[in-house]
Amino acid sequence: MKKSLLLIMLISTVTFASYAQKSAKTQSTDSATESKNASKTSAQSQSDISTLCKDIPFDFMNTTKNPMGAVVNFVYETTNHLTATDSKTYKKVALVYLPHNYDENDTQTRYNVLYLMHGGSNTPGWYFGGANSSTRITQLLDALIATGQMEPTIVCAVTYYNDYCKNDTANCTNFYKELISDVIPALESKYHTYAKSTDTEGLAESRYHRAFGGFSMGSVTTWSVFEHCLNEFAYFMPISGDSWSLGNTAGGRIPQLTADYLQKKVLEAGKSPAEFFIYSGCGAHDIAKPNLHPQITAMQKLSDTFIYSDDFSKGNLYEAIYQKGGHDVLTVSAVMYNGLPQFFRKK
Repeated sequence: MKKSLLLIMLISTVTFASYAQKSAKTQSTDSATESKNASKTSAQSQSDISTLCKDIPFDFMNTTKNPMGAVVNFVYETTNHLTATDSKTYKKVALVYLPHNYDENDTQTRYNVLYLMHGGSNTPGWYFGGANSSTRITQLLDALIATGQMEPTIVCAVTYYNDYCKNDTANCTNFYKELISDVIPALESKYHTYAKSTDTEGLAESRYHRAFGGFSMGSVTTWSVFEHCLNEFAYFMPISGDSWSLGNTAGGRIPQLTADYLQKKVLEAGKSPAEFFIYSGCGAHDIAKPNLHPQITAMQKLSDTFIYSDDFSKGNLYEAIYQKGGHDVLTVSAVMYNGLPQFFRKK
C-alpha cells in the first residue's frame, strides 16, 4: 500500500506541473484589468461562503475491517469524435471499481455509476493503480460503502488521452462525445446499472444514478460534461480545476462571465435547481484555487439557478476547501470523503 501511495503522490507532482504550465501560459496573456478583477473577486469572496472540508477520520480506511471492492480492466472501442474524416476504430482501456459482493449473475440488484477523469500526464491508474490493486481511493470507496455513507457504486476511471489528438485541452473539452457515444453504452450494458437502455431516453431516465468527477484537467473535463450532458448526468464533482468553456482558466480570469455561461447551459437544458448537483473542491494551497474559487463564488450569486449549501437536500452547489491540501491526492480524497455521501440521494 505504501508503494501505491508513494506512486500516486509522485504522479500528483507531474499533474501539478502540467496544470500549472497550462494555467501560467494562459494567465500570462491576460490583460491587467482581467487580473485585477479576478484578484478582487477572490479576495472579496473569502468571507462570503462556507467552504468546510472535514478531515478523513483516523483509521477510517482500515483495510482489515472494510470489505474490499475489486478493480478490473475495461476495454471499449471508440472513434475520433473530433473529425468526420477519420473512420478508424480505436481501443481504449479504463479501470472499473466493482463494490464488494458485486455479482454479475445477480440481475436484480442495480448500481449507481461514478465516472472519474484523471489530471494531466496521468492515467486511470492515478485513482486505482491497476487491475487487482488497492489504493487510497479504492480504500476510501470501500470505507464509504462499508459504513453506509454511500450506496454500493460502480466507479469507472477513464482517460482523455487517445491515439489521434495530442492537444490536452481539446481532448478534455470534447471527451463528453466519447463518453456518451462509447463509454456509457459499453459500460452500462455490461454491468448492472439503473439504465434500462443506453439510448437517449434510457440515459435520461437513469440520470439520478449517474455522476462524473475529475481532478485538475479532469475537473476541466467535468465542467465540459456538465455543460453538454445535463440530460444524462445529475451529479458532478469537479476537483481542483475550473471551467474552460470560455478559454483556459476562464473561471479565474472572467468568473462572472463563466458563471453566466454555465447558467445559460442549465436553462437551455431545461433543468431546475432541484435537478442537478455540483460538489466541487480544492486544496487551500492548490494551484487551481485562484481559478476555481472565483468561479464558484460567481455561481453562488446566481441563486435562482445555483443554490449554495453543503446539504443537497437544501441546495445544489458547494465548494469544499481542504485546509491541509495542495494540488494532490490528499485533497482529492478529502473532497470525495465529504462529497460522495451527498450523491445519489434523489431517485
